Amino acid sequence: MVWMKLLGVFLMSAGFLLTFRMNKHLLCLFVGLEMMSLGLLFITHSLLTNSFWLILLILCLAVCEASVCLALLVSVMRLRGDDLMSSLLSDGR
Repeated sequence: MVWMKLLGVFLMSAGFLLTFRMNKHLLCLFVGLEMMSLGLLFITHSLLTNSFWLILLILCLAVCEASVCLALLVSVMRLRGDDLMSSLLSDGR
């Protein structure tokens, strides 16, 4: 179970670094968020092995977050034509 804690901490820190550094693409931001939610799932599973419902709740929230990120990515790609963060900050002129 120690390796699950270490893997969870590694995934959380890698996701945190990937999310909060200066990203050019939205996809990198969303992958970082997914890594953080997967790390949270591993940490929760290693600490609370008897709490099945809490682990299932975190897993369901991670899946909902992934679907919302995918929907946002598709809508931005249709609206702007690319997933660059700079295209979201400009006013289109």
